[in-house]
Amino acid sequence: MAAGLHIVSKRKAGRALRWYVYAWRGGPLIHKSEGTRPKITAALTDAAAEARKAGRETPARSSSNIAGLITAFRTAPEFQKLAQSTRTSHNTWLGRIEEEFGDTPLTVFEDRRVRADVLDWRDKWADKPRSADAAMQTFSRLLSWGYDRGKLTVNVVKGFGQLYDANRSDVIWNADDFARIAAAASVEVNEGVALAAFTGLRRGDLVELPWDAIGEHAIIWKTNKSRGRNLATIPLLPETKALLARIVERHAADMAGRPEAKRRPLPATVLANSRWQPWTATGFGSRFDDAKKAAGITKHLHDLRGTFVTRCCIAGLNDREISDIVGWHTKDVAAIRAKYADQARVVVAIGERLAKATIS
Repeated sequence: MAAGLHIVSKRKAGRALRWYVYAWRGGPLIHKSEGTRPKITAALTDAAAEARKAGRETPARSSSNIAGLITAFRTAPEFQKLAQSTRTSHNTWLGRIEEEFGDTPLTVFEDRRVRADVLDWRDKWADKPRSADAAMQTFSRLLSWGYDRGKLTVNVVKGFGQLYDANRSDVIWNADDFARIAAAASVEVNEGVALAAFTGLRRGDLVELPWDAIGEHAIIWKTNKSRGRNLATIPLLPETKALLARIVERHAADMAGRPEAKRRPLPATVLANSRWQPWTATGFGSRFDDAKKAAGITKHLHDLRGTFVTRCCIAGLNDREISDIVGWHTKDVAAIRAKYADQARVVVAIGERLAKATIS
């Protein structure tokens, strides 16, 4: 490295080694090429000098960088009002953004060409599309906040397409999936999987569902989605009631076998870990991922929402009722019904007719 230049290389499958030259670490890109490492020429050092000069000519803007923007964003009311799970996710990616771009002056992010650098950074997680998309969502939210506060005149990363196909509404768990996770997971994780299949709740809401939200016929609860502004009304299926009864019975049996001094009351949340303490979303997710890997299952916890939709279809709810419960478009509910629920009804009906024929 010379003259303060920052030179990095990146290799992608099937392509020649690519070199990127930045005016300084975290500074703007001033040159890129393929093949051998670029030589430090007068043209490069002049370009770096021009970039630094441009920064000095706008001291109010060049005194701010991405790290400073992140610090301000984290303390802003717009960030603080987000749900805890959303803040946790954003904080993870804000840290990674700061690590990569923290020293970069905000003036650099006025230039649309920086999009290429951001895409190269995103592509570190190209093999994990959901992570790559989460990275870009956080980045865009940060820059949009900077735009709203007058620190930027444009959000240069706005409009990136998603890598992950988010519509998995027609993916459901089958009996084999449940059997495999049951064998690999703890009883506490299996209770969480069952509750997800019986309620359609997202992971963050799943681990925080309180007992006092359980009514005689339905779960009525302000979920974490939109900071509690969404009122969830979920019918209590027979399977849900049976699961809740098993959790209460398991707790009672466990406490009965302990000395009185070591007995714990039933937690306020329906789900609890092995110490009878409420799960965190991260803790449950980690234990679930371990069990899923051990069981060789590729489906996600989120796919249990489709499983719940199937149960609602079979229970007799119409598409509009189900879409109101899970927040899906009615066409996605109809797709589940056509692909799984109606098929299940046909199989059951055939079985009943065969049974009657055999008896007669």
